[in-house]
Amino acid sequence: MVRRSGQLPGHGDHGAAEDGLRLPLVYNTCGWEELRILKILDGIVDIYLPDFKYFDAAAAEKYSSGAEEYPDITKQALLEMHRQVGVAKPAPDGLMYRGLMIRHLVMPGNASGSKQVLKWIAGNLPKETYVNIMSQYRPMYKAFEYPEIARRITRKEYLDVIEAAQSAGMTNLDIQGVPY
Repeated sequence: MVRRSGQLPGHGDHGAAEDGLRLPLVYNTCGWEELRILKILDGIVDIYLPDFKYFDAAAAEKYSSGAEEYPDITKQALLEMHRQVGVAKPAPDGLMYRGLMIRHLVMPGNASGSKQVLKWIAGNLPKETYVNIMSQYRPMYKAFEYPEIARRITRKEYLDVIEAAQSAGMTNLDIQGVPY
């Protein structure tokens, strides 16, 4: 195929995929996914990018109204996502093309149950499961109605969560803002 100068790949006689463009399909989710939906996606999704927000049902209900079942549903969803795509490992080019990449937001006072979340992951998924331990919690909107979460996390709170993950044997951690 001959391209005229300035013509972008995929904008000629063929589409980008026909010209060889291959991108992984990423499913970005809060983690609260029905198993029946995940089973439909089996073989379609390359990378699952779920949150695991809360370990405790009471905290989930308190801070995210109507989410009392969130922890149990998310645990089952994570197991299914892992079954489908396995552990996320970078390819030789440094990019991820397949796997499970879990995000967890550390909240003040362990409101999200960070240590329990990481212990559950380490005990139910491979120790090399990719986990992004997020430090960017900022109270917004109704968070100010709950004094225990109406502040940013401290460095010590974040470091304690990292230590808990390491103590649980986790080996594939994405740490934010702290040398690891």
